[in-house]
Amino acid sequence: MMDLKPLDQQVIVITGASSGIGLATAELAVERRAKVVLAARSSDALDEVTRNLTMNGAEAIGVVADVAEPRAVRRIA
Repeated sequence: MMDLKPLDQQVIVITGASSGIGLATAELAVERRAKVVLAARSSDALDEVTRNLTMNGAEAIGVVADVAEPRAVRRIA
């Protein structure tokens, strides 16, 4: 069995982070003090989500990207 680090010691990449399940996942991750890299196609929505999370003390950065494009996935990494 693999021992995982606690969430507050991890960086999590979340795609589709500007709405729906991606947004809910991001909110739960930062509640548990994970650092997050948020990826989404909409820069306006992504900027708003990132701003809201960081205003509340989260460590979060946003990357505008479409995961269907290999170059964009490399930019997220």
